[in-house]
Amino acid sequence: MSRHELTDQQWEQIQPLLPKPIKRVGRPEVDPRKVLNGIIFVLKTGCAWRDMPKKYGSYTTCWRRLKQWQKWGVWERIWRKLLKQLREEQKLDFSRGFLDGSFVASKRGGDFIGRTKVGKGSKIMVVTERNGLPVGFHVESAQPHEIRLAEKTIQSVRIPSRRGAPKRRFTELVADRAYHSASFRSFLRKLGTKPVIPYRKNTKKEKRRPPSLGDGYKERWKVERCFAWMDNCRRLVVRYERYIQHYKAFCHLALILLCLNRLIH
Repeated sequence: MSRHELTDQQWEQIQPLLPKPIKRVGRPEVDPRKVLNGIIFVLKTGCAWRDMPKKYGSYTTCWRRLKQWQKWGVWERIWRKLLKQLREEQKLDFSRGFLDGSFVASKRGGDFIGRTKVGKGSKIMVVTERNGLPVGFHVESAQPHEIRLAEKTIQSVRIPSRRGAPKRRFTELVADRAYHSASFRSFLRKLGTKPVIPYRKNTKKEKRRPPSLGDGYKERWKVERCFAWMDNCRRLVVRYERYIQHYKAFCHLALILLCLNRLIH
């Protein structure tokens, strides 16, 4: 078994969450585990679809499955169900969240690609729980500043629960001074979340109050570690997909693998 394939424990966790095969006359459906392993191989190695090993079947089948399941919302549904399971097993800590963004270079044209000083590309925003596991993300053009994408990223947090409303807020949210904004602080307070964000150096002295960062700001490295985990999936480092939905599909799959590792270990 290749290190890029699902282990038996991971497959046992994810198999009940996959769509059931459609009964039809004609050619039987390809083994879903083999197809999923093929998609994961492309995700982790960053290779072209045509370079995918033949043991996973046709690369066209894997590519169509990735696109089709993204259109149906399968990837996001699996990810949120795994987060729900983690919450029920008390493996998620919402006492503190961490927010940050990362630039993703794009080698081709496509939607949601913007030009910046470092080149053209997209921006992926991630919010993690206290232990560094992503519980929300947002992909957008790289042109807008991160503070303009912060609210959408926070709103993407939605952990389903067996009873009652889904989990959406943290006790406190930690971010660097790039997210210092009166409107964003007000947005967090309305959610019942304490902002742990330092003021910018150019903030006027008469409007500047000593920020109470506490020990939370010292743990901001956890969101940086989250991006390092995601960068192990080489397909996420550089965007080759012309359509943002296809890149989001790879992002969802990377987060699914992180959730599986947390469930097992």
